[in-house]
Amino acid sequence: MIQQLKIGTSWVRGIVGQGLTPELIVDFASAFGTWVEGRPVVIGRDTRRSSVMLRAAVVSGLLSPGSRVIDMGISTTPLVCFAVRELGAAGGICITGSHNDAAWNALKFIGPHGGLLTTIESEELLDIYHASTFKTAPRDHVPNVAPAPEIGDRYIEHLLSALDLELIKNRRFRLAVDFNNGASADISRRFLKELACDVIPVNEELTGQFAHPPAPSISNMAQLAEVVSDSEVELGACINVDGDRIGFVTEKGQALSEEYTIALAALNRLSRRSGPIVTSFSTSHLVDIIAEKHHQKVIRTIVGESHVVDRGLEEGAILAGEGSGGVAALPLSTTFDGLLTLGMVLESLAAQQDGLSGLVSHLPHSFMKKGELTLEPVLAYRAVRHFREAYAEMSPDCSDGGVRVAWEDAWLHVRVSNTEPLLLSLI
Repeated sequence: MIQQLKIGTSWVRGIVGQGLTPELIVDFASAFGTWVEGRPVVIGRDTRRSSVMLRAAVVSGLLSPGSRVIDMGISTTPLVCFAVRELGAAGGICITGSHNDAAWNALKFIGPHGGLLTTIESEELLDIYHASTFKTAPRDHVPNVAPAPEIGDRYIEHLLSALDLELIKNRRFRLAVDFNNGASADISRRFLKELACDVIPVNEELTGQFAHPPAPSISNMAQLAEVVSDSEVELGACINVDGDRIGFVTEKGQALSEEYTIALAALNRLSRRSGPIVTSFSTSHLVDIIAEKHHQKVIRTIVGESHVVDRGLEEGAILAGEGSGGVAALPLSTTFDGLLTLGMVLESLAAQQDGLSGLVSHLPHSFMKKGELTLEPVLAYRAVRHFREAYAEMSPDCSDGGVRVAWEDAWLHVRVSNTEPLLLSLI
């Protein structure tokens, strides 16, 4: 049977009712409340039907060790991360399966710094969870659950402060935005209104079901591409259900690979300031070519948002992201943020007075093929071992547990997915 529960750095995820149960969620939330020593914790959830149930388990688990819960309700992950920093909370928990399909759900754990837990922080949390040594608050000191309604406005102000507001407003963009029935519809509308954008919404209803798989890939943006082709809009954007990733469609109705997202963000950031860019071993070399033209370096590290962002902060990078459509503008943001990335792309378009297709046409051309295979973990790791043996003479990079080999004009990366029961290959 394929493994239905996966525990990684800063999160636990699985298929609801199989690997991921309310009992497990209560224990993880209790462990988190113990880890923060009963101090306040911000929570938010995506629009999956299972998120309502898991929210109840999370609240119970946090109240037990004495943590006051600041409940953001339906909220994007970047907004919860911002609330942790802005309110001085001890941490946060996002209830979201992110790019996984609707059968899955997860808890994302956020540290007091407003980013996903670091490797060391995650190990501390897991030690508490496995030991089941949970703090328990006295019965007469059980805290309350409270909202934070003003945080959304402050988050939008935070995003706007990073952009050339007047430049974008003067362009008066008309966009088609696919929310995929996720958590970002309300905050996105408010943000884009401040940018004087006219928005054609796609799949904005909070139905608890998704119109298509969540990841902003070319195949998942087919409906959005049709809307753009049939409408007079300058850009199409597809935002992941928890707001951390984004993909784009040109004004001509061409859906771009999610690999273009970090490249477009790099163009914007490098036009403003100098500094390195951090990305993962699996991301296209398109970003390397862009950085080289600006005389900046690209640093590669293990796949995963927490690994990429943490390395970016260590290196003083201006951008950290992956080919998944997730990008963090450092040090302004400590998490992948689809809305901030959208703002950066709009700023680049407004500055050049050009359509997205024109902007993309100036980027270097490269070819990338992605493949995945559903496998039981034992078979997936066995396949990776065979690749390691087959390419042993090339001294492959195996630092992330996978196999990465490079030639003068190409590269190959094979690894086991951290978030799904998949063997992934990229070339």
